[in-house]
Amino acid sequence: MKPRKYLMPYREERALEDVAFGQGFTPTRIFSLMLPIWQVEVKSTVTEGRPYELIERFLERGIVEAELGTVPELATFFALDEALVDRALRFLAALDHLFVQDGRIRLTELGLRSHRDQRCYTVEREDRRRLYFEAFSSRPLSRAYYDTNVVTLLSLAEVKEAKGGNAYAFQMLSTINGFRRDALAELAGLADRDHYNLPARISQPESLGEKIVHLPLFVVRALDPRGRTRYLAYSQAADSADPELSELCERNPDIAAVLDSEELESRPDRQKATMENWLKGRNLEQHRPVRRDHGAWEVVLPAAAFEPAGSVPLARLGSFVVRGTDVLHIRCEDEKTRERTLLTRMDSYLTARFRVDAADVAARIARIGVQLGFTGLDPEGLRQLATGAGMTSLARRLAELTSSG
Repeated sequence: MKPRKYLMPYREERALEDVAFGQGFTPTRIFSLMLPIWQVEVKSTVTEGRPYELIERFLERGIVEAELGTVPELATFFALDEALVDRALRFLAALDHLFVQDGRIRLTELGLRSHRDQRCYTVEREDRRRLYFEAFSSRPLSRAYYDTNVVTLLSLAEVKEAKGGNAYAFQMLSTINGFRRDALAELAGLADRDHYNLPARISQPESLGEKIVHLPLFVVRALDPRGRTRYLAYSQAADSADPELSELCERNPDIAAVLDSEELESRPDRQKATMENWLKGRNLEQHRPVRRDHGAWEVVLPAAAFEPAGSVPLARLGSFVVRGTDVLHIRCEDEKTRERTLLTRMDSYLTARFRVDAADVAARIARIGVQLGFTGLDPEGLRQLATGAGMTSLARRLAELTSSG
């Protein structure tokens, strides 16, 4: 598979915005990392589950709960044709749900378990599948990472190829830990099986081979409201933080050592110079970046600094600039400029979508509103702003959403 030129489907700024305005944390650094993943070819006996067909469910209920044990009894009780009942029972027997004892139909252990769980289970022998585990503690990845249309897991050669044409410099993480074979046996005890892309039951799993692949991540260092350092991991699977990979980054000492060393080596004077160079490149060197007590950098720019007259895109307002691992928050105190930014962003969002969900739009308005200093904003409030600004198309779309909601 040829890797994409850009490994992440969104820019670092989106992850930073989620941290700041979705999670309520203060982002201070962002890292682009390659997380090592064990790709394991597994052979096992698996039990798959599916919803019951109506007749299957009632026939098994009749056998267990009403102690019906023959085709005529079941056909009479459910007012069904005997040929139909016989055909359905033969199908259930082929699934290993039924057996005959002393002339009476009974459920097998698999059938009883299916009846109890209200899931029609089937057993497949010698199933082979590919499973993924993060390489530090051999914890399985969730279902989202099996979607090859969204997630790119790269070999070392593909990482090197991707780096040659990629805008982001991803740092390779490594571990001396081998794949922990006990992780296969532990699969049977996982409660949320669908979350981990697992069948209803997996027995006698055996590894046929393991190799390391790499998952691109953005990891944001941030401070929570209590002043504690947090690391939030963002992958290709979603533009919201992955709680399991975030926990891994926070708790694994090898990963924490890499991230902490980057933080220790980062000197405030060097960070300030980086921010000043960005401002100078836009003829804004008279505006100084300020480092707050929590370590985050910000700069307050005038309205004239933003497009169309200035050199800074409106999309930067309320958002962040990333230089290496350093982060600069861009602010503006001019209310009209912030209002124009809000309207422009929401107009672009709605224009790009033929259909939208009213609740999602309301949540996005509220979040971007907070980002730009407008708290408590809802679709009706934004419609009024759009009307006042002469953005009739946006106002009409918002009115339609408000009326349909």
